Amino acid sequence: WAWLQKFPLWVVCPLLVLWAMTTMVIFQNAGSIGIRPKRYSIEWIQATKERERIENTNPVTRYLDRRRAERGSTWIAQYHLPWHPYWIWMSNTHDPDYPEFWAPSPPSNGLHYTDDMTKPFKIED
Repeated sequence: WAWLQKFPLWVVCPLLVLWAMTTMVIFQNAGSIGIRPKRYSIEWIQATKERERIENTNPVTRYLDRRRAERGSTWIAQYHLPWHPYWIWMSNTHDPDYPEFWAPSPPSNGLHYTDDMTKPFKIED
């Protein structure tokens, strides 16, 4: 650690803080590596979207997101960023208990403003 003392404090402190935070995140999340909770499987996400569609949850948010997109190029974080800590290894995880909600790839969480509210997410047999 003595080699760090040749640099000014204002250079070293941000690097040490970044290193400490990265190390903490890695060690805190190391215990969940490889765990695949059912609530984040593709079928459960589809079932949640279907429940939200039926109950018409968050219509104001969808309306505001649609209006924001109509005004021009927008990037809404909730539609693009990962929203659970298991996203790295949950890309192709299916739940065989709910085949009626099967989808080939994981959808976005919650209803998107472009989702068709008249068409159910449930697969009809």
